Amino acid sequence: MKLLFLAGALALPGAGLRAQTLAAPPPPAAADTAEWTVALDADQRTYYLGREYGDHALALSPSVVYSHPSGFYGQVQGYYFRQSAPPRYSFTDLEVGYANEFLPRWTYSVSLDRVFFTQALGPGEPRINNGFEANTAYAWGPLALALDYNFFFQQQRAQTVSVLLTGTLRKDNWLGAQSLTLTPGAEVFYGSPLALLRYGGAYAPPGAAGAPAVATRRRRNGTVVPAVPDASAAPRLMGYELTLPLAYAHYPFSYALTGHYVLPRRTPTDPSAEVLRPAAYASFRVDFTFR
Repeated sequence: MKLLFLAGALALPGAGLRAQTLAAPPPPAAADTAEWTVALDADQRTYYLGREYGDHALALSPSVVYSHPSGFYGQVQGYYFRQSAPPRYSFTDLEVGYANEFLPRWTYSVSLDRVFFTQALGPGEPRINNGFEANTAYAWGPLALALDYNFFFQQQRAQTVSVLLTGTLRKDNWLGAQSLTLTPGAEVFYGSPLALLRYGGAYAPPGAAGAPAVATRRRRNGTVVPAVPDASAAPRLMGYELTLPLAYAHYPFSYALTGHYVLPRRTPTDPSAEVLRPAAYASFRVDFTFR
């Protein structure tokens, strides 16, 4: 989910726009002012790397971010997944990072994070609690190209790489907003199969109608994980996504309503019973920023 933020931030500072990842970094703070941002993300359905977590499952992600004028920031984010067994609050993600710019229209950030699950994992569960992320975006007028890399590690290792191209249409001081922005985007993403288990195994391949379901095992908190995930760390093409975020900003609030259209790409590691179809859903984000 950070690629879309970086591309959008080039044209819309202070407004978080969420895409594939489950967290988004803050913009660099103003040159002489520290900022706090309290945000809530709501996803009608939950997708990552072109695969759906659950079955039309709602996800909510509240977060609090502190941005220092130097470019360093810290974030605490929670994750509520409706189809988890109680407690449905699945995990807390702590992140620290640094965001800045090489040039006025060339931004970058690096970060480390760790996931803390609400329910303790058993000794045989996949463990990739830790993450390193590096991303960058460059803008040419209304167009921006962003690149995002993640390396997840602990008992297993996994990687993801995403590329996002966006275009921005912006209107200032209109309909009561300081800025109203439409940012259509097209993203291609690669990933290791184990990256789907990064957030505690909420992902489980559904069986096709009339076909035997893929072998799974159930954790104590009720979520389901594939029985034998592919341990290969080599990213492969997982799919594409089209996004259409409409952002309304009036300090200290900003709101973003995003339409998503996901086109998964089948890989040799996908279970034969898994049905991968294009899907559409909506997400909403609200931010409150103060100094």
